[in-house]
Amino acid sequence: MESKVKVKAIRKGRSSTSRISSKNQVTIPVEIMRMSGLEAGEEVEFHFVDGKVLVQKVVPKIAGLFGIGNGITDGFDWEKERLEAWGE
Repeated sequence: MESKVKVKAIRKGRSSTSRISSKNQVTIPVEIMRMSGLEAGEEVEFHFVDGKVLVQKVVPKIAGLFGIGNGITDGFDWEKERLEAWGE
């Protein structure tokens, strides 16, 4: 989902603060969204570390598996394996 907000510079008078609603919801200011690379609709997770609340984008678990086997077959002789398996 592409962000529709295109703000190039932090505008004067804008705040980096927000209030927690009665439903425990918080609006992330536009400048913070832009600087963090977060976009509307993305999932975030919260951590409490050293008295601070940290917000982090959730990375899908499958994304962590990409590249896990890179280089595992380097040096493997595919032709030799094929000949041994198929006898050709």
